Amino acid sequence: MHSIRRTITLVLISSLILVIFSAAIHGYRAALSMSSRFMDQELTTLLYSVALSNGQQMDGFGSSELVYQIWRDGTLITDSPNQPDEPLTIGADGFSEQNFDGRRWRVYKQTLTDGTTVIVGQPLQSRVGLTDALTVSVIMPFIYAVPILALIVFISVSLGLKPLKLLSSKLSNRQGKDLSPVSLPQVPTEMQPVMDTLNTMFLRLNEAFEREQQFASNAAHELRTPLSVMKINLHNLAKERHDDAGKLQAIQQDTDRMIHVVNQILLLSRTSPEMFHLQLSKVDAFVVAQNVIADLYSKIESKQQEISLEGDSAFLMSTEFTLYTMLQNLIANASAYSPQSAAIQVTVLSQDNQVCFMVEDSGPGIAPHERTQVLKRFYRDQKDEKYKSTGSGLGLAIVGQIVTLHHGKIALDDSVLGGLKVTVSLPFEVTES
Repeated sequence: MHSIRRTITLVLISSLILVIFSAAIHGYRAALSMSSRFMDQELTTLLYSVALSNGQQMDGFGSSELVYQIWRDGTLITDSPNQPDEPLTIGADGFSEQNFDGRRWRVYKQTLTDGTTVIVGQPLQSRVGLTDALTVSVIMPFIYAVPILALIVFISVSLGLKPLKLLSSKLSNRQGKDLSPVSLPQVPTEMQPVMDTLNTMFLRLNEAFEREQQFASNAAHELRTPLSVMKINLHNLAKERHDDAGKLQAIQQDTDRMIHVVNQILLLSRTSPEMFHLQLSKVDAFVVAQNVIADLYSKIESKQQEISLEGDSAFLMSTEFTLYTMLQNLIANASAYSPQSAAIQVTVLSQDNQVCFMVEDSGPGIAPHERTQVLKRFYRDQKDEKYKSTGSGLGLAIVGQIVTLHHGKIALDDSVLGGLKVTVSLPFEVTES
């Protein structure tokens, strides 16, 4: 098992040693080259001095970097070309700084035992230039090494953080329903606790989701049978005891409400994202609306209500079950909360890369301040008692959940028919979040 810290540390230390050693070698070579040029110049001056001391003249010396004068008894014996006839310095023997020829000079004066005075000088600018050249020649390799070191650091950090990037990529590309453990080809030492914690969390979430779904499904299925038997027994009892028929009818209504709640809970568990994305297919929403209206028509007709369907074929990626459940709840609510002889209008159409469902009624509608509340679970409109609705408060919550599965939108407004208008917009394609 490799370590991110060890990898980055070893790469950086090895790279720093290599780059700094290479820069030091280049700096040494540059300094050696500059010092060699300086020493060559000094050898040239020495050669001229030796020749001069043996009574030889060398034309063309002409170096502007070194000047000299030789005086004896106040008379200039010889000097370098283009120098003034007066002494370069009149002070005591030793080093001093003088101005002549428009420049500042470092001058050295020495009087020999025979009275001969030798004066040599060098421009201060030459010394500064030599120092600058040596400094630059030594520093430049290290300056060039900085971007190389930066590149090495970047590559080293990227290499060390590669497992983290791979983990991030796997998590971002994972589907929402995928709660399986995460695995990497090589897990660094520092990441092992993170991987263990992450996989443990996925395992617990998966178990929790499974328990939730199983509980809802099992509870709904287990309650369905006894409630159905209870309804049959109440019906038979009502026939046998005509005197208690009114009370038994109320109990039957309560039983119907319980059965409706159980069915809604079962529908709510079946509209989970995990099951929805596994069953996606191309569905004609208009055909689904026709089927819903056909199934609910007997109830609508019993209240002498009129229902109409407008629109045309509109295909989208979904499941027949979810669209059927959504429209069934919307149309059933419109019928349940509308009075006798009310009008219900259903519209299905395609526009702007989405399918729009509009369900309108001529009922009392919903007050604007309550429209945000009716989408919450178990919220029941205050008009339930007036219209004797068996609603459980889950109908529009289920609709809202289905809209969320499709990444769509739902809006509640006033209808031109006088009641409520519910508009649901679902995109053609569904992307997993």
